[in-house]
Amino acid sequence: MNDPFAWVKDVKPFLVVDPARFRSRGPNKLTSSRYAREFNEVKQLGSLTSSARTADQTDMARFWAEGPAIWTRIARDMSAGRGLREADNARLFPMLYLTASDAVISCWQDKARWLFWRPITAIREADRDGNPATEADPAWLPLITNPPYPDHASGLSCVGGSHAATLRDFFGNRAKFSITSSSSNTTRSFTTFSQAIDEIVDARVYSGIHFRAADVQGARIGKQIARYRERHYFRPKRDSSHRRHRRHRSH
Repeated sequence: MNDPFAWVKDVKPFLVVDPARFRSRGPNKLTSSRYAREFNEVKQLGSLTSSARTADQTDMARFWAEGPAIWTRIARDMSAGRGLREADNARLFPMLYLTASDAVISCWQDKARWLFWRPITAIREADRDGNPATEADPAWLPLITNPPYPDHASGLSCVGGSHAATLRDFFGNRAKFSITSSSSNTTRSFTTFSQAIDEIVDARVYSGIHFRAADVQGARIGKQIARYRERHYFRPKRDSSHRRHRRHRSH
């Protein structure tokens, strides 16, 4: 696979010292029962012609197919809805984008490390994975078109994990919001940022483009980098501006 974004792994990070410290534990071994479970899950629920996937699961997959841009609109809507001042926005948006940038760099280093096959290849060529619990289907297709880079870790989960954690750090986790996807033209509503990232993990399986481990571990990479940023950067001063920030989180 010729990854058109392979260069991302070589970009100097903005906040973290060494992106490699956030690498995932990697995909499941091909011969493991855990791999077989995830294989059969995405084979059944992520198929273009799946009869097991519900209408809501299909909408979820198409909704998040818009990609990371949806998080920018979520942040802008929340900023406007909370009436954030210019100084607050000058803190929020660099927090979002610098954290997400480092999450992407770490994610692409992870992809280059593992070079793990996508479900479409794995399912079509299951007769050579050495696992008796998987069965090949040479004609299998995913619901969403397969991206041209490795499976593990999931890029959208890395970015989503970083954005969700950063917005949670700024506003608090219990923040109701709704957003319309330009991909599905449908609106989905959430009561917490954690709920949104959990949905991304599921959605990429329903899309047929990731094994669950790639999504779960990708989200963890994003969260870990956000945690690093929260400890080392953008820390508010203990003055009136800090008290305003705390009020934004409690609303």
